[in-house]
Amino acid sequence: MSKTHIHDRHHAGKLLAEKLVPIVKGKDCLVLSIPRGGVIIGDEIARALGFPLDVIISKKITPPDYPEYAIGSVTYDGVMYCGREWVRYSNQSKFQEEINKKIVEIEKQIQIYRGNTKYDFENKTILLVDDGIATGATVCAILKWLSKKNVNQIIIVTPVIPYTTQEIIKRFGVQIVALETPLEFSSVQQFYRKYDQIPEQIVKNILQKYRNSSPYN
Repeated sequence: MSKTHIHDRHHAGKLLAEKLVPIVKGKDCLVLSIPRGGVIIGDEIARALGFPLDVIISKKITPPDYPEYAIGSVTYDGVMYCGREWVRYSNQSKFQEEINKKIVEIEKQIQIYRGNTKYDFENKTILLVDDGIATGATVCAILKWLSKKNVNQIIIVTPVIPYTTQEIIKRFGVQIVALETPLEFSSVQQFYRKYDQIPEQIVKNILQKYRNSSPYN
């Protein structure tokens, strides 16, 4: 059970913003959120600290016969993270088809949320925000993608990340700011009092607020 008593994503965003104040002081930061829940938290952080907000998406790659079992993840432009079980399944006949399908889905979502796939993060500190990290598969693909973007620093910002996942992600050389790093973990939801589904329109409305000041228009 959560020691921090996180009420909902808005509350988590406010708590994380407080923790970030001394860490980001004097840095040129951009809040990069993972939809959908990460956008709610990212918006709270961006407004509290006066940073711009943007969005990035990756999707889990699963074997065709095991749609719930993530063995890796991919971004819109094909940057892939391969987990420990990747080799076991990657030779299956429909595996590349699964990857291509996910890439199409991601690009479609990004077009809906931000209108294009042009990103310019050069020399920025990226606050990569999610509403909770479990296995870390989707985050790892994004970290590989960010490593090609000439960023100054990457800080993972999330209410909860299991200790074992945290140790995996630290190998990417990033800083992690979290409210909870439990040794025992079953789901992200267990650390929230309220963890409801976020309608797509709410995410679109939040992102629209930042579009006028975005360099990507």
